[in-house]
Amino acid sequence: MEAIKVKARVGPNRQLIWLEPMPPLSEGKVEVILLYTGKTESADKPSLKWPILNGGRYLGGTLRREEIYDDAR
Repeated sequence: MEAIKVKARVGPNRQLIWLEPMPPLSEGKVEVILLYTGKTESADKPSLKWPILNGGRYLGGTLRREEIYDDAR
């Protein structure tokens, strides 16, 4: 399978509009992968921003919860 890169945009009614001419291709099945930078309509996606924990220096031995979260239960 070969890959080509052609610019396009999404128009009204989600119609794909080619912004440059397609290179000559032989007839047959293809796969299309869209790299989209716009906002999607789905709000059901989980957040991909995980909390970051700064554990400081850890030189081995045991690491207690209080040392990680800097609190006492």
